[in-house]
Amino acid sequence: MASGLGMQGDQITKEDVRRVEHEESAGHKAGNIPAGSDAAAMQLTLAKSMMDKQNQNKGEVVDERKGNLPLPEEPPTKSDFNSADASTVNVGSGGVSDTFSKGNDALREPATGDSAVRTDGNAFMVNTKAQGVGREAMEGGLPNDAVARDAKDKAGLADTTNKDYGYPQKNDPTS
Repeated sequence: MASGLGMQGDQITKEDVRRVEHEESAGHKAGNIPAGSDAAAMQLTLAKSMMDKQNQNKGEVVDERKGNLPLPEEPPTKSDFNSADASTVNVGSGGVSDTFSKGNDALREPATGDSAVRTDGNAFMVNTKAQGVGREAMEGGLPNDAVARDAKDKAGLADTTNKDYGYPQKNDPTS
């Protein structure tokens, strides 16, 4: 049975069988595979090995696959990659030295949520981060000059645009 292919029992894959089927069907009328051919024998062997795998209980399959895994050089150490605390996962460059933006908690801690700019946390029921940071926190809402021209002066925007004094014709009275 296909001894020239170097395949034995469990090592036969569906692709191996398909390749031999293709080669043998090309030489026969109407593309049929003869019953005593290598391809037919490979089909039987593959079907038998698949049935054996299906009849194994899950514990045996898990133990067999665990036995094939390489052992680590060092035993694993406890790590917490699900934490928002950067000290447990060895990331970052140390402690935060000073504040550099208004409402900067989202700028200093590890990002554990989607960006609130791209994802509506209430609509998708997910954790979002970075609301109330920078100018949004300092001016009490999204700045009026940070939105598209058509969206200006809508409810919920902080009015951050000053009165137009007709620059450069007139001088700024605030200076």
